[in-house]
Amino acid sequence: MKILQWGDYDSHTTDLEVNTLVWKCLGYRFVEGRWNNQECFPNWREKYPDPPDFIGMQRVYSKEVDNPSLRANQALCKTIPLGNKQSLKSHLRSYGFTGFKLDQLTPNKTRRAQCANWLLYYRENLYGFTVEELRERRVKEQEEVKRKEKEDGTEGEWKPPFKPVV
Repeated sequence: MKILQWGDYDSHTTDLEVNTLVWKCLGYRFVEGRWNNQECFPNWREKYPDPPDFIGMQRVYSKEVDNPSLRANQALCKTIPLGNKQSLKSHLRSYGFTGFKLDQLTPNKTRRAQCANWLLYYRENLYGFTVEELRERRVKEQEEVKRKEKEDGTEGEWKPPFKPVV
């Protein structure tokens, strides 16, 4: 993936290229001069009939201008399961990437990294599957969790939404 060429990765791709790659993976298609959402994941098609700006291409971070981009990026990140939240860091570790330092972070860099992380999740878990197949997989995974809970005697117990930090 061009977006993941490390070094100074944000100089290799424009904001529009990053957005377009995410849009295509979500199912948006550019047809006859406009974006078509018929192949989008249903929830995205409903919430975002037109492809949203995930990065903030205007690079104006006032609340009025930036809020739609911020919300779209947050919605994208929420679709990444907990176990895949650190995919970017783990994939780039072999290239010497150890993470960003706080003083290196900008809204643009943060959102690009979040888009790259989502693209890795898409490539490893969603690419090549239909929405129906993904739904079937989710049902099977939920059934497996319930089966394990029943075996362990923890069925129906409340669990915190996150794994505890040790």
